[in-house]
Amino acid sequence: MAYFRVRTDRLRKGMVIKNDVYARTGAVLVPVDTPVTKEVVAILTKHFIEYVMVDYQATPSVPADIPSPESEPQIEEKQLEEFKESFQVAETVLSDTLKDVAVKDKDVDISVLLDALNGIVDKSKNEVNLCNMLFAMKNNAEGLYVHSINVALWGQVLAKWMGFKEDDIELVGVAGLLHDIGLLKLTNSGELPSGFTFHAELNGDKYSKHTVLGYNLLKEKNLDLKIKQTILTHHECRDGSGFPLKVTLKNINPISRVISIADTYDTMTMKEEGIKPKSSFWLLKRLEDVGYQKYDPNMLMTFIARITNNFIRHNVRLSNGLVGHIVLINKFNLTRPLIQVGNSFIDLSARKDISIVEILD
Repeated sequence: MAYFRVRTDRLRKGMVIKNDVYARTGAVLVPVDTPVTKEVVAILTKHFIEYVMVDYQATPSVPADIPSPESEPQIEEKQLEEFKESFQVAETVLSDTLKDVAVKDKDVDISVLLDALNGIVDKSKNEVNLCNMLFAMKNNAEGLYVHSINVALWGQVLAKWMGFKEDDIELVGVAGLLHDIGLLKLTNSGELPSGFTFHAELNGDKYSKHTVLGYNLLKEKNLDLKIKQTILTHHECRDGSGFPLKVTLKNINPISRVISIADTYDTMTMKEEGIKPKSSFWLLKRLEDVGYQKYDPNMLMTFIARITNNFIRHNVRLSNGLVGHIVLINKFNLTRPLIQVGNSFIDLSARKDISIVEILD
């Protein structure tokens, strides 16, 4: 049994209202435990009642607008294999490019980078499909080149959600691929420093100068100024607490704002030696609680809302050990969805003692 806040226009037969609903005069319009009928919906609508609490029960009367896990086609194994192959090609291209630029001071061939990135995107049908394939590959996602490609792809997805023009979406992709090139200048070998982790790099510390090193490496190259600015400022924060310049949001271009969110998401969910990756829902909840101080609020809100909705129908493990699947996202509590476990439902927005600890597929 789970109680959930639902819009009046989404009420369905089989739901049971679980709170007394009052008119403006104080009179009870609909008492608690009233089954939903057309007449009840008409009364609520007439009195401009927008939301009520309802009880979802695991019976044949579960409302039709709760999606079934079987209603969404799963990623085909062949498609995922083709996606992985394109990803590996892009890794090789990016590795060669970054090392040539960082060690040999060669120019950046934008067309080669975009061809490699588009080769990955072409294996997906849409943004939802692309996100699901990135989720499917997450257990094997580590290292500079995988991380840079992931940031480029997540960045482009967010840029599309934000309504960026196609030219700027391409710039986001290139900026994502190049955003950490300065890390290769921390050593003289074109390799990452011994003991390096992206979790530590995200906080700056001894790796904070990689943004300036990357900018200096690319400032004379034939690249759009927005890309160069992104290399320098992708760790800057809305409140001025970032690095290296400690500027505020008005001095951070939109492409850099996108890359900052994509970089944080991929890093915090990344598997690294000695570091346990965070659950996407743990991270999204953390961003929901404290992220608005650091990131562009509109972009962050869009990212959290769209990513959480992408997890509908995914199987998850809960902190109490139970396994279920996400059936509904609460728009007022995006990171605490409704979970179906067997023939029952758990509303995480009401059960604060339970959380999602792992996404299983």
